[in-house]
Amino acid sequence: MSIQRKLLSSSPIGLVPLNWSYTESKKNEYLSGISSYGFGGIQVSSAQAESRDFLEEMTRNNIRPAEQYVGIRCNRAGPISQAEGESRTVVEIAKKAGVEMLVFAVDGSDDREQQAGRAESAAKLTSKGFKNLAEHIERYANFAKFLGIKSSFHQHAATYIETPEETRTLLNLMDSQLVGVCLDVGHWLVGGGDPTEAVVEYAERITHVHVKDVNGQILQDLIDGKYQKMHDAVHLDKLFVPAGEGILNLAELFESLEKVNYSGWLMSEQDSAYEPSEEASLISIKNIRSALD
Repeated sequence: MSIQRKLLSSSPIGLVPLNWSYTESKKNEYLSGISSYGFGGIQVSSAQAESRDFLEEMTRNNIRPAEQYVGIRCNRAGPISQAEGESRTVVEIAKKAGVEMLVFAVDGSDDREQQAGRAESAAKLTSKGFKNLAEHIERYANFAKFLGIKSSFHQHAATYIETPEETRTLLNLMDSQLVGVCLDVGHWLVGGGDPTEAVVEYAERITHVHVKDVNGQILQDLIDGKYQKMHDAVHLDKLFVPAGEGILNLAELFESLEKVNYSGWLMSEQDSAYEPSEEASLISIKNIRSALD
């Protein structure tokens, strides 16, 4: 018997528009295009969040500022000194823009970029590095909470928090009521994890889902060391594909989310796509809706 997805079917569908070309002079076409595909929210950049014109155009197109990304520059000892000011600035900008969710993540680093998909042999955060990173995120998540913004953490390939084990170690150091989980299922697959198992493990702590699919052959080539950098797999050979077109089992993912009563944003995301790249997002939202039905 199929599950009646009463909660998940009401989840808003948003877009992380990395595969969309944006220029300030064409913000109207950019946002009206996203709206015409049926997306109700986007991840905004800091520049967009600081632009009154951009935010007003979002309102005209019924698009919400669903999330803003907070990249944390790190070395093996944790966040570098410049990360303090950078994180604070993003939080302050997010407040002005009415952003609903801050998505904290570790920025990429050259050592992990070269070992993406093979993290077992990669450089790792020290124990102190994990502690320093957790304290940094909690510090700015508390600041965000004071300003009325929720926070989550996003694991990411080619960074010091790529694998399920690394993610677990970090999350266990943070208050689960303060820092939720932004589950990016594509990066979870690259890191060697099973997205449905992640849903079971983190359950009610999941506050955001990035619905990102993966080309299985390109992923295997990445794991086999056929790329010097993950960037080449992503941008040259299109590691990430429209939702429902790769190895991600959308129906299985949505059933597992329904079982833990998830009803938050489902954010379609594809880092790059073949031209016309924006049309990949239309494929994704159609497949997402089909899987929900």
